[in-house]
Amino acid sequence: MMRKRKSMFVVVIDVSVAGFYKGRPSKGDDMTTARFIYDKSENNADLFYATKFDAPDAYAYVEYRKKTYVLVSDLELDRARGAAQVSHVIPLRTYREKLAKTKKDVVLVDLFHAFFAELGVRTIVVPPSTPFSLVDALRKKKIRVESGGSPFFPARVQKTKQEWQTMINCQKAVFGAVKLTEETLRKSNIRGNRIWYRGAVLTSERLRSMVNVHLLEHGYMAKSPPIISSGVQACDPHEDGTGPLLPNTSIIVDIFPQSLATRFHGDATRTFCKGRASDALKKLYATVLKGQELGIKMVKAGVHGNKIHNAIHALFEKEGYKTGEIKGRMQGFFHGTGHSIGLEIHEEPARINASDYRLQAGNVMSVEPGLYYPEIGGVRIEDLVYVTKTGCEVLGRYPKKLEIR
Repeated sequence: MMRKRKSMFVVVIDVSVAGFYKGRPSKGDDMTTARFIYDKSENNADLFYATKFDAPDAYAYVEYRKKTYVLVSDLELDRARGAAQVSHVIPLRTYREKLAKTKKDVVLVDLFHAFFAELGVRTIVVPPSTPFSLVDALRKKKIRVESGGSPFFPARVQKTKQEWQTMINCQKAVFGAVKLTEETLRKSNIRGNRIWYRGAVLTSERLRSMVNVHLLEHGYMAKSPPIISSGVQACDPHEDGTGPLLPNTSIIVDIFPQSLATRFHGDATRTFCKGRASDALKKLYATVLKGQELGIKMVKAGVHGNKIHNAIHALFEKEGYKTGEIKGRMQGFFHGTGHSIGLEIHEEPARINASDYRLQAGNVMSVEPGLYYPEIGGVRIEDLVYVTKTGCEVLGRYPKKLEIR
C-alpha cells in the first residue's frame, strides 16, 4: 500500500530484562521499572500483540517480572478472562472500591497509581503514542515516565513461521480481490472514453465497492479504501480514485486489507490498462517491472534498504525516467520502495527507502517501485517478500500484465 467507545487503561510492565528496550537500559531502578500502554487493542497493534485480546474500549495490560496482567472494566471482564493471553485478569473495580473508602473523586489514573504502588513500580516506559495528558497525570503521581520505541515490542518486525503462513493466507485473499478487478475489466466494454460494465459506466467507486464486498465475504476488511485510480489520478500514489475509470490508460489497483480473524494485513498492487496501451505506457510498465525484479533480487538479511532503493532509482534514471518537480507537480519515482507489514499496514522501523535500515531475517516487506508521469500514466507493481539469510521468498503469486482486451 502507498499510504478508528468508552475509555479504559492498558499497562505494560517489563522487568524481566532489567528494563531494557532495544538494548538500552531504563534510567530508573531496574527492579521497579515497567512498560506501560494505554490504548484500545483494536487500534494498537502492540497491545493486541501482547494480549491477543481484541476490544473496542481501552484497557490496561501489565507485564512485570515475567507475569502479565490486564486491568479491565466489568464490561470486558468475562471476555478478557476467556480471551486474553495473560497471567492475570483484574477488574478495575477492585482498586476503585479500595480507593473510594478514603478518596471522594476517584479517576482512572488513581487506579493505576494504586496498582503500580502495589507492585512496587516507580518508573514506566511508554509507547511514543501515549497521550501527553496521561503522561502528565502519571508524573503528577510521582511516577517516572520514559519513552520507548516503535514498535513497542521490537520482535514484531521479525515474523515467526506461523505469522509468515498467516500472511501468505492474507496475500491469497488480496490476489483474489485483484483477480476480481481484472475479470471485471475483461468483461467490460469500451464505449468512447468510458468503460461499461453490465449496463453502467464502471467507476472507481463501483469497482471499489465490489472489492470491499468480496473481501468481507472472505473474512477481510479494508480499513482504508482500496486504491483504484486511472489516468492522471493514477499519478498520485495516495489517490483512492474517483469517477469513471478510463480506457487505454493505466489503472492502478492497490489492495491492502486486514484479516478479521488474525488482524494481519495483506498488500499487493497491479497496474492494468483496459484497451490498448500506448508505447510510452508499455515502456513505463516494463521499466517498473524491471525495477521491482531488481529490488526483489537484492533483498536479503544484512542488506541496507537504502542500497536497494538507490539501485532502483539509478535504474530508472538510466532508462531516462527522472524524478523531481516537473510543471508544478512531483513526477518519477518519489516514494519509498517498500515498508514492513504485519499487524499494521506500515510497521516501523523496517523500510526499503532512503533511511538506513538493515534488513533482518523474518522481516516481511513490500517491494513496490512506481513511476508517475501525467502525460503517460502511473505504474506501480507491488508484492510482499519474506526476508531470509540467503534472499527472500515472495508471498503468493499473481500475473503481472498490463493490457486487458
